[in-house]
Amino acid sequence: MTLAETLLHLCKTTLGALRRELTTQPSKARMTFGTEAMLSVALAVALAHALHLSDTWWAAISGFAVMQTSFSGSVQRATHRMIGTLIGAALGTLIGPWIGDRPWLFVPTLGATGGVAIYYANGSRAGYAWVLGGVTALMVTYEAHALMSFRATAVFAALRVAEVAVGTLACLLVASAFHFAPMGYRKILPTSGSATSAAAAASSASLPSPSSQTLRPIRRLLGLQGALAIVVLAALTYILHLPGFAQAMVTAIAVLILPPGLAADRTHQPIMEKMVQRFAGCLLAGAIGVALLPLMQGQAILCTLALCLGVWVGCHVQTGREGAGYVGRQFTIAFIMVFVQDHRWSADPQPALLRLSGILTGIVVLAVAMFATSRLHAPHTTNEANR
Repeated sequence: MTLAETLLHLCKTTLGALRRELTTQPSKARMTFGTEAMLSVALAVALAHALHLSDTWWAAISGFAVMQTSFSGSVQRATHRMIGTLIGAALGTLIGPWIGDRPWLFVPTLGATGGVAIYYANGSRAGYAWVLGGVTALMVTYEAHALMSFRATAVFAALRVAEVAVGTLACLLVASAFHFAPMGYRKILPTSGSATSAAAAASSASLPSPSSQTLRPIRRLLGLQGALAIVVLAALTYILHLPGFAQAMVTAIAVLILPPGLAADRTHQPIMEKMVQRFAGCLLAGAIGVALLPLMQGQAILCTLALCLGVWVGCHVQTGREGAGYVGRQFTIAFIMVFVQDHRWSADPQPALLRLSGILTGIVVLAVAMFATSRLHAPHTTNEANR
């Protein structure tokens, strides 16, 4: 099957899975998880507004991303997110101002940072901390390129840590309320360890986990592909001065994180599937969100209701069994990015469109990087897997 045929097949499969998921009656557990995520995002936005944080949307995303279907899973994810964010912010603050005006250092440093984060995220039990560390380091270093000041960069990094902390706190407060309630649903209903598809969780649990040694060749390749994509994006930042490239760099990392329990010779298809589903989720959220924004007219109540509805629907798809879970997750993140803009409610779609364009650009550049390095995939992985 050619690359074009594979992509077409994945698009058809994704659309079919999404259609089936949207017509599926949600279970009580899925409805409760959606309600938790919805309340977590709403609380994160309220706290961020009360504290006058600059990028409220990042606090809202943290409130969603940390939430898991088990309380212990949420606590673990919160710990990893905070550790990764703190380390990444410190790293970006230290190196960003020194290399921001030196493209011959700035570009390869960003690529190396992303490549290392991807390599270790795919082989560590604290993979989420590596992802957040890499993402935060990239974003802070990227901002240092524009700020050109250690003090301004440190302030930006501190705000990013504060926004993540606010969203994480909101998630833990909501998760604790549901978990410790006398009739908490986790005490009477089965749970899964993550907020992904229940079917995917069951499938990965039944597969033997490949050793870090077995996955080392594919980890190296994914790190190389991510680094190459980030180098291209960083170079474009210098040449064209286009906005939204911070989200593009984040995309180059997020898409290359492998699902748990994946065999060493079955990594290419899941990565392509994540790219297609991320593209579909973001495009769908962007289209719906931008169409709704003028109707909301920047009214806090209307925007909050629309945001909560979007989060709940995204969580419904994310926790389904039809294979569209990653579409739901990316739809939710993109929908948050559309409705939660900076430090206030607004009907202006331009900031959201810039962020979404960055995500889509990141997918395209990463696809080109993967295609350029595709011949490196089979020999190394196969030889290592057969040893």
